[in-house]
Amino acid sequence: MQAQLALEWARFRKALAAAGDIGELNLEEWRVVADRDRKSLPPALSVAAVQGLLTLEKSGLRGQAIRGGEETANPTMKLVAQSQAHEVRLADADHGEAYAVLAYQAGRRLGLDAAQAVVFGDALAYLMTGWMQVHAESGRTDKILMEFNKSAGAPQEGGFLWSQLQSLSCRAGFKAMVDMARLMGTPAFR
Repeated sequence: MQAQLALEWARFRKALAAAGDIGELNLEEWRVVADRDRKSLPPALSVAAVQGLLTLEKSGLRGQAIRGGEETANPTMKLVAQSQAHEVRLADADHGEAYAVLAYQAGRRLGLDAAQAVVFGDALAYLMTGWMQVHAESGRTDKILMEFNKSAGAPQEGGFLWSQLQSLSCRAGFKAMVDMARLMGTPAFR
């Protein structure tokens, strides 16, 4: 479990680098619970969600990456499918739950207060997985998501791959999300 979370944290660290360094993984700062608790504050990570990540990782179903192009005669699509076959599609509930907590913790490390980090975590989890958590009011989450879309563009249908999330445009989008979250509670956040 710790190894999987360390891998995910390293991915977050690289993707959020433009917003600041989130440092090393420290599970002592986290709330880890046995059963799913998707509404608690601060967000709690369930053992069930992490086990789901591990199951998807080992089964090969975790990604079902761009396999549609493998059967095509189009050489470009075939090349894309082969290059991204090892990649990860993140559109599942276990990633949604885990990423809301990971992003919350990353937001706290980036200097966001608890309320700001919750909104940032929910927005980032939704952006990456398509699964919305319910820790924060959706209007605030939508505003944070809009900042990403302005900087990096809207995600394509089916979700992101990690290589895309670590691109320069996505890094700029994540920085814009953090900057907008910092404005929460001020007149500039409308």
